[in-house]
Amino acid sequence: MANGEKPTEKEHFIPRMYLRGFSEVKESGKALIWQFNLKTMQQTPVQVDVHNICFEKNLYEIKGRDGSFIAQNTIERTFGKIEDNTNRVIQAVRAKSENENCLNCPTVLSEDDKSYLIILITSLLYRDPATIESGIGFLQESNPNMDDREARNLTLLNLLPLGLDTEWDKNTIIRTAVGNLTGMAYQIGIADEDIIITSDRPVVIWSPKEDEQHNRPRAVAFPLTSRLLLYMFPEESVDPIARNCFVKLSEDQINDLYVNTAVSARNWIYSRNQLTTEQQGIIREARKRLDRTEHAPENR
Repeated sequence: MANGEKPTEKEHFIPRMYLRGFSEVKESGKALIWQFNLKTMQQTPVQVDVHNICFEKNLYEIKGRDGSFIAQNTIERTFGKIEDNTNRVIQAVRAKSENENCLNCPTVLSEDDKSYLIILITSLLYRDPATIESGIGFLQESNPNMDDREARNLTLLNLLPLGLDTEWDKNTIIRTAVGNLTGMAYQIGIADEDIIITSDRPVVIWSPKEDEQHNRPRAVAFPLTSRLLLYMFPEESVDPIARNCFVKLSEDQINDLYVNTAVSARNWIYSRNQLTTEQQGIIREARKRLDRTEHAPENR
């Protein structure tokens, strides 16, 4: 690495900067978060440091034939740039939400802000270990003689941005998928307390309508912080006066977020505070319904 910089081995598929928005930040600077385990249906007894969750060792590294890394941390650094830009947007939205003079602003997000959020949201859909493993399995199923190293390298090259070649990055799945989220109207929901939750697969997507030419979702929900929730809708489905603004979240909307987060998550739900008995009950019931149907509900 340049300038003696030590390579990063813990590569987070859910960014630490994102999880901090749902954590309790201590004087030491540590950001601690509560976990709910969807396999045991139990909340873990203590908070955990966001640095120690949602990562895999060398998750995004491309390997040569001798097993050494090629351009180590290149993908990790590219994600870091995306996260830095998006973090500035989230912090600006948080500041506006806490300023009464900004609550009725006609425009909460600039076009650049929207672009950064879309890129982060899209990357979260594809950069997790399960999606990468699915890509590897698909390649090997189509090419039985392809070994694990080659299949993994090709999956990473086609799935994620390298940050080295602009033309190549435009053809990665993340970049092409960004187009499906363009032309969307935005709302930022505000909760009165720190009750917005997130998960190890935090983007909730309602599938496109059958006649949707642009393959755009009917809606997207993406928790921004423990008090802020981003909604995205096709522009034609939202009255102009209700676009790009703050809205107060109702109890029904918050409960709906709990249900859909429970359905979308893989193994873990994260929250700033311990989940109440009622909140845990909503999550358990949602997962039971998912297990009974053996597939995601229609609004996935």
